[in-house]
Amino acid sequence: MNPEKHDNKLTRWLLAATIALLVLVLGLQLWQLFGGKTSGGAGSSQPLTQDAAGPEGSQGNTPAGPALSPGKAAMIEDVRALNGELSADDLAKLSAEELEQLWETGAPGLPIGVSAAAQAAEEYAGTLELDSVTSETDPELDEIPAHYEVELHHPTLGDFEYKIDAYTGQVLKGAPGILRNLHVADVPQESSEAPAPESQPPAAGTQKPASGSPVQQPADDGEEAAKKAAFTHAGVSAGEVSSLRCKLEWDDGRQVYDIDFWVGDTEYDYKIEASTGVVLEAQQKRSIRPSAASGQPGSFIGEEAAKSAAFAHAGVSASDAGSIQCKLDEEDGLWVYEVEFRSGGLEYDYEISASDGTVVKAEQDR
Repeated sequence: MNPEKHDNKLTRWLLAATIALLVLVLGLQLWQLFGGKTSGGAGSSQPLTQDAAGPEGSQGNTPAGPALSPGKAAMIEDVRALNGELSADDLAKLSAEELEQLWETGAPGLPIGVSAAAQAAEEYAGTLELDSVTSETDPELDEIPAHYEVELHHPTLGDFEYKIDAYTGQVLKGAPGILRNLHVADVPQESSEAPAPESQPPAAGTQKPASGSPVQQPADDGEEAAKKAAFTHAGVSAGEVSSLRCKLEWDDGRQVYDIDFWVGDTEYDYKIEASTGVVLEAQQKRSIRPSAASGQPGSFIGEEAAKSAAFAHAGVSASDAGSIQCKLDEEDGLWVYEVEFRSGGLEYDYEISASDGTVVKAEQDR
């Protein structure tokens, strides 16, 4: 055979083999890019772009909207590995805390979410239309039953706690229609009587009146009746009581009298329902009370001096203060006078040292 012809044939064979090898490598790379890509499982470091294996017709894994962080994307995949029927788009709306609790409980379903829970609580409380009411919601999906804890804050009534079922939105705990217990003068009423001072606390039994109906006024003896109920329950007489403090306040949607007093070396703490006089809470504790607390002069400054110290610190005159409460109490071994009062739409809370009249604590709130 001609050597030159043999070399040409070998060259053509090597060229064909090289081209075939290149085609094979290129095809393998194309298959890896488009045909062999699978979604990452738990711990995958790359963002998810394709639906994991799941029931036919389930939505894709890539949530619409802003890109997720790799950590949250991995958490979503962990949850969907437990329940492939859950949409990645829906899960992306949940917080990392909700996703973690959902995974810990086996992902039985899709919870309603923080916003829906807060809305359910406000609808039940009747405050949905009030911009002044704020809410704070915590998921408790790992408890039985799974629920959201919602705390609503009303600037006048205070705080209200609700439990909302995490999957149905049903209210499990909380006070309905809290505004029914608040008298709000929506329309100025013609009256020759002077308006009640702003410092006056809500009265027992006060409700928001219907249009044109008279405002329900509290019974004059509401506070005295509450004190009597507390004394009777404690088995003491009014003459034995010292350092008495009685305050009307809101507690979980109802008005209560918070009553504290001393008899000898025993301190009593009561909560009496304002509308019925029923004893809701009763506590008592014994403490070594100094003789000055029983009225002997010289050691303690006294209640009047404690009030004056609080008024001076707040820049409020005694004549401008209302709902004044003063009580001698022990705080971590230090005897203080707890002084509370209202003035100018603000509520003041003081602790005054019983020995020298210095201000230990000063707080104010609307």
